[in-house]
Amino acid sequence: MKNTFDKNSYISVIDGYGYDGEGVARLEGKVVFIPYALRGEKVKFSIKSNQSSFLRGKLIEIQSKSNKRTLPPCPYFTKCGGCNYQHTTYENELGIKKELLKGQLKKVGFEKEIEVIPSSKEYSYRNKIHLFVGEQGLSLKERGSNNLCKIDKCLLISEEMNRAIGIIDSFFAAQTLYDQYSDVIIRQENENLCVIFNRNKTDKQIKYQGLYLILGSHFGIFETIKGMTEFRMGLKYLEASEHNLNCKFLPNSFHQINGEIGKAIYEYVATKVLGKSVANCYSGAGVLSGYLASLNKRVMAIELGESEHQDAERLKEENNLFYLTNLKGDCAEVLPKLEEIDSIIVDPPRAGLDKRVVESINMKGCQRLIYISCNSATLVRDISRLVEYKLSEVKLFDMFARTGEYEVVAILDKIK
Repeated sequence: MKNTFDKNSYISVIDGYGYDGEGVARLEGKVVFIPYALRGEKVKFSIKSNQSSFLRGKLIEIQSKSNKRTLPPCPYFTKCGGCNYQHTTYENELGIKKELLKGQLKKVGFEKEIEVIPSSKEYSYRNKIHLFVGEQGLSLKERGSNNLCKIDKCLLISEEMNRAIGIIDSFFAAQTLYDQYSDVIIRQENENLCVIFNRNKTDKQIKYQGLYLILGSHFGIFETIKGMTEFRMGLKYLEASEHNLNCKFLPNSFHQINGEIGKAIYEYVATKVLGKSVANCYSGAGVLSGYLASLNKRVMAIELGESEHQDAERLKEENNLFYLTNLKGDCAEVLPKLEEIDSIIVDPPRAGLDKRVVESINMKGCQRLIYISCNSATLVRDISRLVEYKLSEVKLFDMFARTGEYEVVAILDKIK
């Protein structure tokens, strides 16, 4: 007989964690995922949805609290979907993430110890925020929904970026421009910032001079219309010094969200590269490629994105990186053509590796594969497909403190 779960509420004890850090309870033989509940807590909850193999619950009351529970500092916590762990200590958050990653890796037979590299900042570490435009102003999305949550500030970004949110909101309101935009991206490097306005209508010609004067000369303003991003005024690039390299980024290029953790990842990767010749797939704006080339590695960097490729070429030229070759194209098509490669680095999007890339890596027979992942589920899937390689070492880097996300670097060696 099918369970209906039509009561208003249930009571249970949390005995574990789900993939995004939700508390796990048991109800009539089914797993219930309850956001913001901690292990050991006795909670009252209702059922939001009944899936075939699990339930989703909504926390109503904590009847017995964990000593690891803390008071969230953000007024939007549990409303916006950005943060998952503000209700607990950072130490416990890291422990949960490590536990979840270990559980994932057991699926591919890896049970060695995993080192966790924490972020020195729990808040104010992000150099980018993606906001959505609603009738009330700039917003984030609610957890598991496309509904918008209007915010005045976000604790994960800097005060300067939060200041820009308020100014942009006032700019929209003064000219009733909310219907002209779908979303806004704000990026920061050091003291400089750029704003990308994504237009969904072009029936108005919008002047940004007044906004620019209020934001200040350390801002750049861009517009994206029908997928094309164009410079409007102010700064044309974001500049940074990383690994003794002078870097200039277009505001829509991929760059690591947490600069401190990004640096730690690249330094770790550099110590794990074997041989002198490296293929760096999904190479982004070229910082890791440039860093390895500065260490006298011959680097073939493969990137499909146009703005990222431009950034990488600029980085090569401005830093005289003779050992770096930037190749624009699809990794699945470019990688098979490369010869004499000792190590391969991949840093794919959340969807993981294309099957054709997996096949190319298996056929290449390189000594080592270094896999940088922002999604442990697709990482584990891909490891199971990389049949010519054995997983030897894993580190967790907490790139996204207070959220359910983290970065993983997996070291795989060719099976002899």
